[in-house]
Amino acid sequence: MEKKKSSWSLLNPLEWIGGFFQLLATVFAPLLRWFGMLNPPSTTGFENIQKSDVEDAKQLAEEQEAAVDTLARAMSPAEVVRAYARADTAGRATMDLRALDIDQQDWLLRLSEEDLSKLGMSTPGGCARSLEAMEVKPAYPKAAAETKTAEIYTIPTEGDVEEAKRQQIAALFRQVQRELWLAPCVPDPKPQHTPAKLH
Repeated sequence: MEKKKSSWSLLNPLEWIGGFFQLLATVFAPLLRWFGMLNPPSTTGFENIQKSDVEDAKQLAEEQEAAVDTLARAMSPAEVVRAYARADTAGRATMDLRALDIDQQDWLLRLSEEDLSKLGMSTPGGCARSLEAMEVKPAYPKAAAETKTAEIYTIPTEGDVEEAKRQQIAALFRQVQRELWLAPCVPDPKPQHTPAKLH
């Protein structure tokens, strides 16, 4: 049953605009449908669902719920906290927290994203300790030992630096000397220094 409109609603300009668009839809909808510019109303009926389909869907839902309950019972409270901290927002909304008591659930649900991130990276022991104290006390797993031995770099002394400079200058001098000792009529296959031309 439609609600009766009061006479005051006629003074509302939004009612006038809504009535104008209804009038346009009533007038032009058949015309647009006739030109093929508007989809005709759907004539498909309801999907033919059998009773056996409904029973199969019900059985599948009950099996999934039983599997979730079994998994939740198998998880310790610390594992539930860790799984909740590692899940995304949608996963947290559907997670079963019945392994925790009311106070523990309230504490877990009030944690910030930063605290949940810490608990997600923590070990199960750290989650158990945090749950028992009702305070975030993460314990991170030890880093795996490196297989390669670390390379120790030695700081060069002043003598080493001077020796390296001397060897570099000697190498450059030998290159220039080799080019200078070529005979005047023998071309240099790899010239490094081009002599300046005299004008």
